[in-house]
Amino acid sequence: MAMQVGAVQTILICVPSQFGQSPCPAGTALSTIQAYVIDPSQAQSIEAQNAPFDYSYAASLWGLGFTFVVGLFLVSKSAGTILNMIRG
Repeated sequence: MAMQVGAVQTILICVPSQFGQSPCPAGTALSTIQAYVIDPSQAQSIEAQNAPFDYSYAASLWGLGFTFVVGLFLVSKSAGTILNMIRG
């Protein structure tokens, strides 16, 4: 089951209008909408997911994976050569 990160709430926004209302800038009026509002305790995890992509970290992970695959290939090739020598 997914953890709830927020809740649907009714919020006030300022929309363009001919009639101004006091809390909004001139030329706008209050309007209500339903919006999904994130719980403040969960906001930090959401912001962490939206962090910019770290190319140097990704390159180091790619290099580690590539080195592992090439190393595994060389070990397998050496083991195959040794087994072929034993078989005769």
